[in-house]
Amino acid sequence: MRKVSDILRQKREEKELDLDTVSSDTKIKKEFLAAIEEGNFQKLPSGSYALGFVKNYAKYLGIYDSSIAPLFRREYKSSRNIPIVPEFRKTQHKFGKNFFLNSRSFLIIAVIFVILGYIFFQYNSIIYSPRLSVTKPQAGQEITGNVVEVEGKTNPYATVLIDGDEAYVTLSGDFKKSIFVFSGNKKIEIVAKNRFGKESRKEINIKVK
Repeated sequence: MRKVSDILRQKREEKELDLDTVSSDTKIKKEFLAAIEEGNFQKLPSGSYALGFVKNYAKYLGIYDSSIAPLFRREYKSSRNIPIVPEFRKTQHKFGKNFFLNSRSFLIIAVIFVILGYIFFQYNSIIYSPRLSVTKPQAGQEITGNVVEVEGKTNPYATVLIDGDEAYVTLSGDFKKSIFVFSGNKKIEIVAKNRFGKESRKEINIKVK
């Protein structure tokens, strides 16, 4: 079965017309005419435009065969090389890597992660007590002098009390405080408390010389 592209091209060649002349007379872009003759319908704006171009082109060449339109529709639908979405529109709706790498998408993803992180943090604060670790002094350690450096780590924004006095907590959760102690055996109480009332408690026994 002859193809529409072959019929139109052969008719144009019989009339010794070039594509520039046909384009000028029909007002159809030269690249569209070439696409029609090559059967590359995906290069045309859409199926309806392509059918209109084919009808006008055929009429211009003096082809009034009523089978031109049905033949074109059959070729257009059956061709495996023709994507459902034309190429010039496909690029507008395609979600490729660039979509996920552009600044707007990155910002949206970042905001989502921040929100999820905040929700997770709030959930943990409600359910669990803040972590609490004491690095100085060590249990059973002998201390010389009456000033003891108490250091450790907890959750950011937690409140730390050392023997009832509040210690400064950094944004990374580190805390440090110097306390005065008398000679002899000393028990240091460290409490970490979050704003939901959940707390962790440690007692460190030391010996002060």
